[in-house]
Amino acid sequence: MATDKDEALKRLGGGRWQTRDERFTIEPQSGTWVVVDAEQSDDLGLPLVRGPFGSLRDAKEAIATARETEPAASPLTARVEEFRSRPRATPPAASTKPGKPGKAAGPAKTADATEPRWLTTLEPDERRRARRLISRLADADVPDPEGIVRRDIVGKVPVVAAHAISRAILALEPDASPATVARLLTDGRDKDLGVRWRLVDDDGRPISLNLDSEKA
Repeated sequence: MATDKDEALKRLGGGRWQTRDERFTIEPQSGTWVVVDAEQSDDLGLPLVRGPFGSLRDAKEAIATARETEPAASPLTARVEEFRSRPRATPPAASTKPGKPGKAAGPAKTADATEPRWLTTLEPDERRRARRLISRLADADVPDPEGIVRRDIVGKVPVVAAHAISRAILALEPDASPATVARLLTDGRDKDLGVRWRLVDDDGRPISLNLDSEKA
């Protein structure tokens, strides 16, 4: 039965829905639904994503709630503060005790920093990938690398690739041609962050653009 919180939606195709004012878009994601808010941004300047939600109805109710309680705080703000205030682990002092006769003294062991719970619950391959991404984002001075990687891997939102694309666009020359920008968006990669992207349609099929006819 419909309620007062039901939101009128229009179908966009590919399983996507949008509110009549085009502010909210509901998108399918790994068997769940997320709500993209075009009027609010996260800490990377990207549209704020809410969810995931177990059903389309839950996503619609989340939209109604967002309208009633706006403006909503960015979901990464708390993570940024947590990351900044987290004390850095310091290795214990090396032991000064001599090794036993006939046995070389091994290198002093250091205690591993406590990892967040979400990271320890990942499968080994995903956990290694998450650690690698966190390290690369930190080396690139990206704010809240842990929160970004969690949203990318656990939330299934391609935040790292979005950051890489933004960085690649900003690195272009001011007089870069439209074809140059199009090629970058169609297929590209960031070796420092270890991510790649490509342009696809609603069914996930790669789209190739013929730009050879570009006018000089």
